[in-house]
Amino acid sequence: MKESTLHHWRGLVEKAIAITDNNMSQDLSVTDVAAQLSVDAQTLGRRFEDLKQESFKQFTRRRKLENAGGLLRHSSFSISQIADLCGYTNSAALSKAFSQDLHFSPTAYRDRPCLVNEDETLYRTKIITSAEDEMMSDIFCMDNTEEINLPSSTLYYVLLPSQNDPIRNMVTFMEHFIQEFSIIKSTVFLQDAKIITGTLDAVPVTLYHRMMMYVGLLVPNGPGYEKVHRQMQFMGLYACTLHTKDIAGNSYKHLKVNMGFAEAGLPMYNFINHSCRVGYFKMTSNQFFISLTGRNTCEVFIPCEKRYGC
Repeated sequence: MKESTLHHWRGLVEKAIAITDNNMSQDLSVTDVAAQLSVDAQTLGRRFEDLKQESFKQFTRRRKLENAGGLLRHSSFSISQIADLCGYTNSAALSKAFSQDLHFSPTAYRDRPCLVNEDETLYRTKIITSAEDEMMSDIFCMDNTEEINLPSSTLYYVLLPSQNDPIRNMVTFMEHFIQEFSIIKSTVFLQDAKIITGTLDAVPVTLYHRMMMYVGLLVPNGPGYEKVHRQMQFMGLYACTLHTKDIAGNSYKHLKVNMGFAEAGLPMYNFINHSCRVGYFKMTSNQFFISLTGRNTCEVFIPCEKRYGC
């Protein structure tokens, strides 16, 4: 395949991923997505499998299951609620999927103290980022958090290169993309927009090499931002297409830390996991993120339920 053709289809496959990510509760087929992209469904299906090493159907099935697994681990939602949020017809369908693919019931999965995928991801992250093994409890602790509300927003993002080593490539390419998004931010006069990074996946569930890391610009919705969102539709990065993700308004645990995003990632996750497991707070989605405020500073945002102090 020519490099130009590969680049074209890589962009379309990423657009297909973005569409499914924005519609996790729906059972979209490759035909549905191809229609939105105005491409042939069979060709999209072949290119998708070539680039992702799994079929479109396998990909969407896996991501639904992983999203459910993350909510089981870190939310207080019932199994029926999680089934509905993740696009299963009922709790029995969710239980069947868990039994077939993970060989656990949802309840047993929720009660497991740790996951094999989780251990591998944390170990690799520690090696790559040289992060502290502990939670840094003097920094990442409940006393240092504040409860804030963020309005509904649109995330304009790019998927970072992975090559089956997402954290290493995230660290390698991040500075370039921060500069690109900083230019966009200043071009459209977005002083209150946030340059953020995170993953589209459920960290404790998704296999390390399949994780999809992103960096993007989080722009509030609502009055006063209509022109900005129209401008953002025509923005792009060199050789990259901006994708969009709907971020619902939510309550967040907010924590400012004096370290870079790479150093903060591992203790941040350990803090989230520990806090959710012991019940300090519970999450409302799998999408926590880091706001990139400086080379040696960042801010952590964890979506959580109000009844747990948010």
